[in-house]
Amino acid sequence: MAIAVAVSQVFMSASVCAQQAAAQTYHIASGPLDRTLVEIARTANVRLSYDASLVQSLKSSPVDGTYSAEDAIRKALAGTGLALVPTANGGYTLAHTKQEAHGGPSAAAPASGTAAIAGSNGSQVDTTLPLISVAASKDSGGTGFVAESSSSYARSDVPLSETPKSISVIDAAVIQSQSDQSLSDILRNASGVVTRPGPLGVPQYVIRGFTAENVTSDGLATVGPAPNVTPTIAISSVEVIKGPSAILNGESPPGGVINLVKKTPQADPFHEVQLGYGTFGDAQVALDSTGAITDDKELRYRFIVSGERAGQNAMGYDGKRNFYFAPTLEWKDASTDLTVGYERTVDREPIPQYTLGYLAGDIYRNYIDQPLGQPSDHFGAQTDNVFFHLEQKLNNSLTFVSKGSYTRSQTVQQAWTPVMPLDSNNGTSLFNFDSLSDFYSWSLQNYLRGKFDIGQTKNTVIAGWDFLRYNQYQMDTQTPGFITDPNIFGAFTFPSSDTGNLAPTFASTYTQAGVYLQDQFTYKNFHALASIRRDNYLTITDTPGAENSAGTHQNAYSPSIGLLYELTPDIAAYASYNRGFQPGTAPIFGGGLLPPQVSQQAEAGMKFNLLDDKLAITTSAYRTSFSNYNVSDPVHQGFYIPTGGAVSRGFEAEITGQPMRGVNVVGSYTYNDFVQPAVAKIPVNLPKNSASLWATYNFQTQMLQGFGVGAGLFFASGQYIDSGSAYRIPSQVETDLGVFYRKKGYGLNLSVKNVFNRKLYYSSTSATLIPMGPERTVMLTGTYDF
Repeated sequence: MAIAVAVSQVFMSASVCAQQAAAQTYHIASGPLDRTLVEIARTANVRLSYDASLVQSLKSSPVDGTYSAEDAIRKALAGTGLALVPTANGGYTLAHTKQEAHGGPSAAAPASGTAAIAGSNGSQVDTTLPLISVAASKDSGGTGFVAESSSSYARSDVPLSETPKSISVIDAAVIQSQSDQSLSDILRNASGVVTRPGPLGVPQYVIRGFTAENVTSDGLATVGPAPNVTPTIAISSVEVIKGPSAILNGESPPGGVINLVKKTPQADPFHEVQLGYGTFGDAQVALDSTGAITDDKELRYRFIVSGERAGQNAMGYDGKRNFYFAPTLEWKDASTDLTVGYERTVDREPIPQYTLGYLAGDIYRNYIDQPLGQPSDHFGAQTDNVFFHLEQKLNNSLTFVSKGSYTRSQTVQQAWTPVMPLDSNNGTSLFNFDSLSDFYSWSLQNYLRGKFDIGQTKNTVIAGWDFLRYNQYQMDTQTPGFITDPNIFGAFTFPSSDTGNLAPTFASTYTQAGVYLQDQFTYKNFHALASIRRDNYLTITDTPGAENSAGTHQNAYSPSIGLLYELTPDIAAYASYNRGFQPGTAPIFGGGLLPPQVSQQAEAGMKFNLLDDKLAITTSAYRTSFSNYNVSDPVHQGFYIPTGGAVSRGFEAEITGQPMRGVNVVGSYTYNDFVQPAVAKIPVNLPKNSASLWATYNFQTQMLQGFGVGAGLFFASGQYIDSGSAYRIPSQVETDLGVFYRKKGYGLNLSVKNVFNRKLYYSSTSATLIPMGPERTVMLTGTYDF
């Protein structure tokens, strides 16, 4: 079947000659030829049309440097036996060279509009309306569910297929196809990640058995909850870098790091209005607009605004409120790429649905349909973030990169939360939380990236310096109170959780500075990634009425190395070792801090890129060790005690891609065996086995053109709650369905989560609060692109 690929229809320009002559900077690694050509056409804004059968199974040559559109395409075509041929309408097409064509070029006629496939009945079937909208396609690199690289881990453009580490990347195409509403929804697709909603704040995430401390944003360390509540319309992708990753930001949790990649300005104009309405009166409205400001398209903008408001949730708490406002400007020419932006996030989250265990054992296995407190109990946050990102090309080999942000965040916690399991009469005691926290943080990254090729040997060397400083000021109620509800299903009136009597309780300052050196080395089929980092930490905590602390200084080296060998063009084996360090910040009764926490991980796996790179599979086996846990001192409130370390072993597998025309899949499987020393009984409570599979299908017939369906299964094996075996939640499967239609700029997506209305439970470490997944929820989302 002849496929006419009209890349240029979206990228038309007023002055073809000017576009062809203008030079652009490219950093495109060798990969599928069709994707490389699409990327060049998009960047250079030129018309390129060709017969897709010409490029099938071909790999492009790397395109790294500053080239005109013609030179960039010819660079990509080197060694493929294809030539670039100008067309009468000012565009280009491809043809075999005379040597390859055996008798002269056979150029396909340029396509004039949409790509088309000749159906079995000879009709033309429009295939330009995939499941994902143009916005999702552009922001995920136009590759569907397959992500080709991580923007943060190696700080360069090395493909994931050549990266000796397990990294999960969930892109905009997956997010949009599932109608994901939160970061928790997105992370269901990543292996090794477990979500734990909390009563007083955003969810906590556990990676390979260990808590992920903070979510980074575009590679920068953050403080406060804003990244967790960023609306999905603003997210280009979510990355999960598994295991200690000190090269990212120094302080490295043993399980890994979650990084949000935000959408950036684009040269080609695109505007999308999104409206949604769902269960519990959840109403959403959002606008995403991007394009060029100047005629030369060097100055670009992106403007995203989003709002959400819901009624009472299933437990009777007042619904969530969310507002997000983010204008961004980018200047991009042949040597300079500078982005500056601002984000404001205002979020109000109700207490999530939960249940409790009984003192005698077992748990209340149903949904509680009334609040255990005031309906207005909530967690609230307001965050303002100013950021910049500069990439300055100094010459053909050397680039300077600088990124920074300043964030101010204020959080409010006002709620009654259970502190005891249920007694035989369904009664429990609850504690009143009323607190206010202010966070101020500065984050800065500066590094030089040099690329040096000697024969068949390629090196990318990065040398840099990071700085992070944050201050926290905490205020708590001076009249804390306990209350007993004799029967949580009876009529009991709670006093307001807002005491109106706050006073400072502590102030803390955390400063971290790190220097690092990293080398990416490639020789033929062999790839290596090695780094060494040194960090210095200063921690100061002051308590009202106490003598000011001089602070605690700590430092650490964090090495890592990874090796990958391409056994065939489609299969690679890798192994890696990473070390992480977290400074001791937990105070001990009597003075001092607990020792630092050191983690180490050894990992080995395989990477497969099949079906002309349309299907990617990664398998990994790992062992992660952790030196010690810190838990609250049961005798002295506000202090901590050490309880020993832990070892996490496991196996993970992930698959993303398009196994056949019209079908897209993303799936994962995790086996995790978490072991603590016999003397340590810290509740960890994780499923040993978990899996997910989401698939979509776009109908290929003329009659159902534009329609599609999606279905997903999300599984977690049974697990214990708290210490011991008194509380256990069963294994569970959530089933989600979606039906969508997209035609000529309009789109509708009907998403049904937990179709069979099963009782679902999140992982928990306490029988006093066991978060439950939502009952059946429905969301209808409409989009209009223009």
